[in-house]
Amino acid sequence: MPGEDVVIAGGGLVGKAAALALAQAGLRVLLCGARPAAAAPAQGYGQRVYAFNAASRRFLDGLRVWSQLPQARVQPVARMRIAADGAALQFDAYAQSVEALAWIAESDAVERALDLALQFERGATLVPGGVEQAQFDGAQWALTLADGSVARTGLLLGADGRHSRVRDWAGIGLRRKPYGQTGLVCNLRCALPHGGTAYQAFTEAGVIALLPLVDQGGEHQVSLVWSAPDALATTLRAAGAEGLVPSLQSHLEALGAARLAPFAAAGEIGAWPLVLQRARSLVAPGTALLGDAGHVIHPLAGHGLNLGLQDVQALVAVLTGRGDAQAVGDARVLRRYARARAEQVLALELATDGLHRLYAPGMAWLAPLRALGLAGTNHLTPLKRLLAGYASGLSVMA
Repeated sequence: MPGEDVVIAGGGLVGKAAALALAQAGLRVLLCGARPAAAAPAQGYGQRVYAFNAASRRFLDGLRVWSQLPQARVQPVARMRIAADGAALQFDAYAQSVEALAWIAESDAVERALDLALQFERGATLVPGGVEQAQFDGAQWALTLADGSVARTGLLLGADGRHSRVRDWAGIGLRRKPYGQTGLVCNLRCALPHGGTAYQAFTEAGVIALLPLVDQGGEHQVSLVWSAPDALATTLRAAGAEGLVPSLQSHLEALGAARLAPFAAAGEIGAWPLVLQRARSLVAPGTALLGDAGHVIHPLAGHGLNLGLQDVQALVAVLTGRGDAQAVGDARVLRRYARARAEQVLALELATDGLHRLYAPGMAWLAPLRALGLAGTNHLTPLKRLLAGYASGLSVMA
């Protein structure tokens, strides 16, 4: 293969978004490991749904992708309730003077829209096979692909997930801490309308969240995300999706979602181990990491994918703003990307890890102080506005 400006390893949502954005910026891009997104389910929703913040939505809209999503399957979050220790912190889109606090959409739906856009983008070449071997000579990567062909580039992007091979090839170290928890997801039907409200509670059984989904066929639906201790997660998975519902019942009061009951399973349970993980650097000679390849945080804030998309935005801005004499893999250019992402990535890592520690089972003695802090924050409008603004991502990407 002829030399490419950029080669991306990893054909998931972040990798596809990076390929499209860079190609639209005028670079020649080769995306390896790009497989078509799954078709929309005949009924119900796909298992993987994400809360897209305002920065991610604006980015996808700028790529002309957001408008291609089936809007009848995208749920705006009008309100959010975060509860713990008998206290609650509530956010309202109207009170914050914003259209929505977030938008809940299926990962596969976003990928299908990206696939469509990439078909018409001349600067992007997609191959289904991944990168099998990689060697860097100090100026250029020689990449052996799954079909035996060799691609050459001055910039290799790792968008290949938490077990990134690109990270290993570039010799980038990793800080990793298992949480001893498993993330469980399952779509549920509920008896009454959710009103566009997202619920989250810190409980002795882990962090439990209910994300609103658009009604389908007259049925009200939510997506359950439960960060459960490993032993409990094993029990819940063994009980199956229908067996999960009775276990959720005892936590509905804490969530503030009891009025939505009864619940019924509308899909199977998905599961993944929860870890805190950060690459020791987002860049190395001729290399940059995106998304989970660079950082994995606890899902309690729902910002993992948003961080990855904001990585892409920052990298595109740096590459398009480089000097005429600077190559895309220039060390000075890549250092600017690393600096641009350092503050937000570290801030969310500290915030999510700190909350996980604060509400750990062994910290129950802090419950009165935690409740006081949560209730106090709920009455501080300027602080709530600041928190909502940071969560939107717009203040970071401005």
